[in-house]
Amino acid sequence: MLKNATTLTVIGFLLMFVGIVTFFLNVVGVDFILLEWLYRWNVAVSFVVRILMIIVGMVLIYVGQTDWDREEA
Repeated sequence: MLKNATTLTVIGFLLMFVGIVTFFLNVVGVDFILLEWLYRWNVAVSFVVRILMIIVGMVLIYVGQTDWDREEA
């Protein structure tokens, strides 16, 4: 088991949560104040960064929750 599995899982959930919330807020027309710098860039760049936040969050959750000692090769 990874030494920092809980930390990876929490960071993954936070990244995924913030990414999903920013999508819903953007649909409504509200901007998340902490990511205001992201909205000033191109729309495509902002979209890609939010998608990457969700994907990286999912990967961190998976890595944090996988028991690598019990995995078969």
